[in-house]
Amino acid sequence: MKIAILYGGISSENKISIKTAFAIAEAISKKFDIEMIHLNGHISAYLKKMLSSDLVINALHGGDGEDGTIQAYLDLHHIPYTGSGAKASKISMDKNHSKIIAQSLNISTPKWFLIKRSKDFDIKLHYSNISKFDFPFVVKPSDEGSTHGLTIIQKNDDIEKAIIRAFEFSDEILVEKFISGRELTIGILGDKTLPIVEIKPSHDHYDYDCKYKEGLSDYVVPAQLSDSLGEKISEDAMNIHEALGCRHYSRVDFRINDNDEYYFLEINTLPGMTSTSLLPKAAKAAGLDFIDLIQTIINMAK
Repeated sequence: MKIAILYGGISSENKISIKTAFAIAEAISKKFDIEMIHLNGHISAYLKKMLSSDLVINALHGGDGEDGTIQAYLDLHHIPYTGSGAKASKISMDKNHSKIIAQSLNISTPKWFLIKRSKDFDIKLHYSNISKFDFPFVVKPSDEGSTHGLTIIQKNDDIEKAIIRAFEFSDEILVEKFISGRELTIGILGDKTLPIVEIKPSHDHYDYDCKYKEGLSDYVVPAQLSDSLGEKISEDAMNIHEALGCRHYSRVDFRINDNDEYYFLEINTLPGMTSTSLLPKAAKAAGLDFIDLIQTIINMAK
């Protein structure tokens, strides 16, 4: 079986995509004929290579690789690939849209509102809505991963700079209530949830460095939760995954406060597959080593 691994791209998560791709290649290179495709131009330039493969592993993160653009192209040319399809990817990448769907499922999500960039954009026009949030609250891009452009607002002086920074990554940003408490993530593989992971970052939130640099975060797998609470959170993670139409695998992020009230933050349809990545940690706790995890995803995508 010949497998093409698609990686790189032009998103802010380019470096993580490269790490994911080479981790996957190392894991399966002895079993499959691997074609590494470093995407640094329009995907049409790589069509011949992809058509000559039996399957494309989508190791892209963010941008066109995760928002449904690449998926729609692969669908158009009848090229099988790993991960969610075009429609599910597009909706899931949009945090505003996915939060609305979570609400429709009666799953709590932090209070928020959306700000769109326009030619005559004036931050002051949004202060009446912003003033409804108690400190701290979060400003972040609506369609960006790896916490790029995210700021936790502690005082009024931080607001304008945070909004400008978030707009560097997206034309739509969220202002969202900050949920004090624990950070949890639930990996989904096929039709099953994996053990819940609790993330304990060394910084004030799970930022880019804590995600990808060794030693800056601790992880508890499985998270220490009552059986009933853990089952409920996992059930809601699966409900979101299914409602969005996701397939093969995903990772759903929550915050949980001191009263065991949990809140949906976002879903990742192409979670990282690096040495510090959360989905492989959860899979390992379920008895699947990294090679088994990738093989399982390949089997689902054939």
